[in-house]
Amino acid sequence: MFRILLLLTLLSSLPSVGQQEIKIGETAPNFKLWLLDGSKLTNEETKGKIVVFKFWFTSCMPCLTDIPKLNKLVKEFEKNKDILFIAPALDRKLIIDKLLEVHPFNFKIAYSAMDVSRNFNKLQVYPSYFVINKKGNFTYIDSGSKKSEFKDLRTAVLDALKM
Repeated sequence: MFRILLLLTLLSSLPSVGQQEIKIGETAPNFKLWLLDGSKLTNEETKGKIVVFKFWFTSCMPCLTDIPKLNKLVKEFEKNKDILFIAPALDRKLIIDKLLEVHPFNFKIAYSAMDVSRNFNKLQVYPSYFVINKKGNFTYIDSGSKKSEFKDLRTAVLDALKM
């Protein structure tokens, strides 16, 4: 009996096939997000655009400390209508609204996005960043490495513009 329990415990700790990490070049999964402004956003509406995703939640300190740097990135590319900056959060709308009173965040923010996060962010590491090119393929993935000063994220956006 003990061996069976041990075996079941070991097997349950292994990632399942559906839990494999997403890789560069793969097509982004379908998604549907509800934004704070009341609109919805799906992969259909992002076709032909470069999409920069940041997955986060309001009680994640690293998720909050990078907001000023991400706001600068949005400002740098604000005139380019081919780029969407989207931040799906795990939290409910009311909690995010309260946080934004103190920490303005210039991404389009989605709320209650756990289902989308599970599809993109298989390892559930926060914050995580993904860049999707105009063809709908992943060109950049950063799940928890916290690359310095977002130089690599910025470069990924510039590279996607060249494609």
